Amino acid sequence: MEAFFLALLTAFIWGFVPFLEKIGLSSVEPTAAYLVRCSGVFLGAVILIAFTPQFPSFGKMGIKAAFFLVLAGILAGVVAQLVFYKALKTGEISMVIPVTCCYPLFSFLLGWLFLGEEITLSKVVGMLLILGGILLLK
Repeated sequence: MEAFFLALLTAFIWGFVPFLEKIGLSSVEPTAAYLVRCSGVFLGAVILIAFTPQFPSFGKMGIKAAFFLVLAGILAGVVAQLVFYKALKTGEISMVIPVTCCYPLFSFLLGWLFLGEEITLSKVVGMLLILGGILLLK
């Protein structure tokens, strides 16, 4: 139940933040907005470090794990964020957000193809519902 609540809280925050970003993008280009947003991420990281009782141990992390986490940071934290800001600046928030939130489709396929995750009827139905919702918005 805790994981469900945390996931729901995450969804709420991720649903609220684009509203703030859309307002912020009204008078600035996506690249400038991204750089300002990064200052918020940096401030958050400083606060997190200041209030973490024990500094995280990076020594236990292998090269492979570090590589994939850095790659994920570049792709999600830079490339996708800039593309997202361009979409948000030029499109309606009510269309952009649902379409960008179809990423479970890609995670589902990658999990099946490369991680050997099981395909179940409920997963397929869920993916079809997501796809149907996106098609309705097009």
